[in-house]
Amino acid sequence: MLERGWGRIINIASVAGMVPSPAGHTLYGASKSFLIRFSEALASENAPRGVNVTAVCPGFTLSEFHDVTGTREKMKSVPGVLWLTADDVAREGYDAVMKGRSVVVNGAVYRMLVWLNGAMPGSVSRWVSGLAGRRYRKT
Repeated sequence: MLERGWGRIINIASVAGMVPSPAGHTLYGASKSFLIRFSEALASENAPRGVNVTAVCPGFTLSEFHDVTGTREKMKSVPGVLWLTADDVAREGYDAVMKGRSVVVNGAVYRMLVWLNGAMPGSVSRWVSGLAGRRYRKT
């Protein structure tokens, strides 16, 4: 990509990388946070040479993910407004990388939630994440 002066890299991160990780979700959120920062650094280093890098940060997405993690039944209680489609996530990610945006949060609801998370004190944000984490954690 660098040799030809053009390329696009999309990393699938998560909104979980932008909020405190509750008990039981320790590695998932941390790894997604790393991926977001890694993508930002790659974007900064490579954009001047024509290679765009984007971290795509969806929330709950309709896919096989919750079947694999064994949490499908618990996820049925998530309100419909919080679910994204894989097609919408992919489309937003593609549009973002083509525009040279290093991070995209998918869906208006999740953009608002990430903003609210940043606006509230850390102790409140950790408390809210803890409540949500217990609700959807596989037991």
